[in-house]
Amino acid sequence: MLGRGVAVALLASASPFALASTAMAQAAPAATDTLDEIIVTGVRASQQRSVDVKRNQTAIVDAISSEDIGKLPDVTIADSLQRVPGIQIRRDAGEGSTVNVRGLPQVITMLNGEQYLSAGNQGEAKPNLTDVPAQLMNAVVVYKSTETKNALSGISGTIDLRTRRPSDMPYGFSASGAVEGQTGKDTKEKDYLANGLLAYRGDRIGVLVSAAGSQSNLGNNYSGVAPGPGTGGLSGNNDWGGTAPNQFISPHGFESFKKETERDRLSVSGAFEADLGEGFTFLAEGFYTKMDEYNRAAGLNISNRWSGDAFGVWTKPTDSTPVSGSNWLAVDEYDIDAWWVNSFSVNRVNKSESKNYNAELKYDNGGPFKMEARAMRSDADRLSMNGQAQGDLSNWKYAPGRFTLFRDANDRTRGTFYPASIASTFPASRYTNNVVGSLGGRYVDPNPLGYGQNPQLHYDISGSSPVWSGFDRVISGGLGAGKTLTDYMANKDSYAIGAFSSEGNNEAKSDLNVYRIDTHYDFEEPLGGFLNKIDVGIRRADRSVSIEQFHLFSTFYQGKGVNAAGQPNTSGCSAQWKAIDVVMNQNQCQAGEFVRDPVTGQQVFQGYTVNAPTRLDTYNNVIWVDNMGSITKGIPGFWAIDPRDFDDPEAFHKKVFGGADRAIIPGQSYAVDLTEDSGYLNTTFEYGRLSGTAGLKIIRTELQVRQNITGDTLNYGDTNIDAGDVVSKRSYYDYLPAVNASYDVTDDLRLRFSYSKTMQPLDLLKYGGALKINTADDPGLGIRVVTSAEANGNPELDPWRADNWDAAIEYYIGDASMLNLAVFRMNIESYVVTRTTADGRYPDQDGVIRRTVNVTRPQQGEGGRVEGVEVGAKLSFKDFLDNDSFISNFGVDTNYTYSPSEQTLSSGKKLAFADNSKHQYNLIGWYQDDNFQARVAYNFRSKRLENTFKDFPVYQDTTQFVDVNLSYNVNEKITVYANGSNITGEIEDYFVEFAPGTTQYAWQNEYESRYTVGVRFKW
Repeated sequence: MLGRGVAVALLASASPFALASTAMAQAAPAATDTLDEIIVTGVRASQQRSVDVKRNQTAIVDAISSEDIGKLPDVTIADSLQRVPGIQIRRDAGEGSTVNVRGLPQVITMLNGEQYLSAGNQGEAKPNLTDVPAQLMNAVVVYKSTETKNALSGISGTIDLRTRRPSDMPYGFSASGAVEGQTGKDTKEKDYLANGLLAYRGDRIGVLVSAAGSQSNLGNNYSGVAPGPGTGGLSGNNDWGGTAPNQFISPHGFESFKKETERDRLSVSGAFEADLGEGFTFLAEGFYTKMDEYNRAAGLNISNRWSGDAFGVWTKPTDSTPVSGSNWLAVDEYDIDAWWVNSFSVNRVNKSESKNYNAELKYDNGGPFKMEARAMRSDADRLSMNGQAQGDLSNWKYAPGRFTLFRDANDRTRGTFYPASIASTFPASRYTNNVVGSLGGRYVDPNPLGYGQNPQLHYDISGSSPVWSGFDRVISGGLGAGKTLTDYMANKDSYAIGAFSSEGNNEAKSDLNVYRIDTHYDFEEPLGGFLNKIDVGIRRADRSVSIEQFHLFSTFYQGKGVNAAGQPNTSGCSAQWKAIDVVMNQNQCQAGEFVRDPVTGQQVFQGYTVNAPTRLDTYNNVIWVDNMGSITKGIPGFWAIDPRDFDDPEAFHKKVFGGADRAIIPGQSYAVDLTEDSGYLNTTFEYGRLSGTAGLKIIRTELQVRQNITGDTLNYGDTNIDAGDVVSKRSYYDYLPAVNASYDVTDDLRLRFSYSKTMQPLDLLKYGGALKINTADDPGLGIRVVTSAEANGNPELDPWRADNWDAAIEYYIGDASMLNLAVFRMNIESYVVTRTTADGRYPDQDGVIRRTVNVTRPQQGEGGRVEGVEVGAKLSFKDFLDNDSFISNFGVDTNYTYSPSEQTLSSGKKLAFADNSKHQYNLIGWYQDDNFQARVAYNFRSKRLENTFKDFPVYQDTTQFVDVNLSYNVNEKITVYANGSNITGEIEDYFVEFAPGTTQYAWQNEYESRYTVGVRFKW
């Protein structure tokens, strides 16, 4: 863990001893006005540019230039940004995705100075840059203090993505490009990335087009608590009304899986510039991104089958530590009475597309008055579909002390029941009894070769990764005496489909229209002796977002059987879960027959089972899985469906079940219209060695939110009925002053200060999300019962608001060398916290309210803060040594950020803001001679808050990533290079902290190392 000596260590890291193990360069800050006019040729020049820009800017700004972008093993812009001081990123499948600035995700993303609409985060504030390729960017500027002239400013910062324009290029025709091959340590796929640029720049017009395309297959493994909503799948043994004297974590299940994420990207950027004469210039540009993503996972699930009866029963701590001051136990080892062991395959398919267009007219005839008029149109779409299946190993036969399918307590042979048309496809030996339904239906054994008792397993999480045991114990079942669970897992015929489903699907559509005029007036003589310039602008932005969350339902038994009243079933019944444990006897729709009651002999209704007994390979290809990475130990090999079969989940369900109908999830489907009218006045002043800007922005926000009313739960699924809409409207004003000032103590020593008020709208789900009621099967009652509820949004919540203070000191010690120290504080006036209260009273499936359940709601938070320190050193040894010295070819770019934060939970407990690491450190060393460049980057993040579980924090532990880049200039036009990303194979560890020093393992992610070789060319 980094401590107080980090600032000293930063300076010490510049020594030749540090360079012996690390050699690399970091992101370069960039100027707002002159950034695109500087041609960078090499890492040293890039660092010099960074130093010059930081010296010349009044605002607190950092940036990376085109020299840095793509020169490290950066696929996305987020990968590049992680090396900027104060920026923390999250990785998705090992690639950079979301970005925090100074500990908070409330960051505005702009494209060429205007709001950027990305398909990856249409409803969120946090920038999701997974689909933005690094190769198309000319620069990325990070504003850490508020610049009034910017279109928008985030609470903690603003990121401006800058694409290339014709005026950045040399006169005449020019072209450049790169081709590279990629592979992963585990996946070993032959991936590729290619990019190219063509440009023409004349005296009056310029045209540029650039494109990047890539395919990557990224390996990552998971082991731990079965993922779930809210607290990530964590639950306690006394949830759902348990009364055990000691509380301990007893989740619904544990999972281990191997996942490969395929990403196919295509991005195109184009620009046209024309000098119209008389001081007018015209610019038109577009930026297009498209990404198809397939998250293919296959693994093993060990669970309690989501049954409330299992709490306090299916897991038993065998090695634990009492948590001081509470009745909780921190568990190191469990005995597991596994109610369900099944292989599973899942594929989350995301297809996203965004288009951003900009037209701009500029006026500058060399006089004091300048003007820009701009119009922008953007739209984005994202469809996320899920396809999954379970390979069930149980034979579901009744035995005391094990979980079985729903069966008649008076005749345990009565389980899965099917119409004659299905039953007749099985031999008579598969019938479990001689009972025949009124229409010829029969009871069929669902999986005769499956195991016949609950497996008894052991789960040890005391070490660095989970260790499973017990698979070699002898277990009863259809394979006969002496067989172990390992034997059943190895036998393909011992699997039957437990369920097919397509859940949590999401379609998001968004558009944005912006119109703005900015004017500037430079005084020939300073007004009042100190005022040099005035900027005035107005802007209108209309943004609309619609989110539709849905499950796929399919209709079963159309024209077969009767309902519970004996009427012909003409239309069939619709089911979300195409499962072997779902019986069509619920209240809204029934399909089945009448059979004789085993006690009374009277005719009683028997519902059909939704899914017929289905082998694992009936509709699917199957794969053998025996390697889930280093973070899972003790699990033997098993069979699973190839997740590629669900590359088109909707098509699969239509092919197998004849239909795939969307059933809207009302609590997570909504529409938000957000209109912002703003105007600003900004001044530039200079008085002696003091200079800066001061301005005021006024924003009027109009908000219209459509929420859905949550109705009853649909039969044969976990989806509520949409019972109508509620539309809310509101408006509010924000007055946002901003001051940036700098004072030159000497020519090489500068002091900076800034103050601003900031406002940023919430994630739109916090406005639009309505009530979602969660249910589960109750075997005793034979119905779905309410287990919890989530109220995801509230249109009356206030936006994020904060007062921001910054101060910095910078010492310039050479053309490419400087030291800097910055302190910052954000007083968060309003934010949103998620709180859980035990006050939910909702009816179960039969209309009876039986219990009070927890309800999780967003609520207004107040009085939070984020504060910290940034320390940085950029050192080029040529500034201190003889140019002919070998050591003079080295350099260092290093920085450390200390950003503690605090928010208050409903219990009064104080925690850091989610996703914020208190410590972050970058050490980047580089070497450059006439032809060869080498860079090594080390990135450290201390633990960060993932979420909370019953007011206990769930943390991601410290992470350390190392990336390497080597390149060689064959000649002036051709460069060959090699990259290594995450070369140490970092593992993300997550744990629950009950008290300082008392923790429990929760889950792990393991990302593979990635390697690249390529060639760049230009002419």
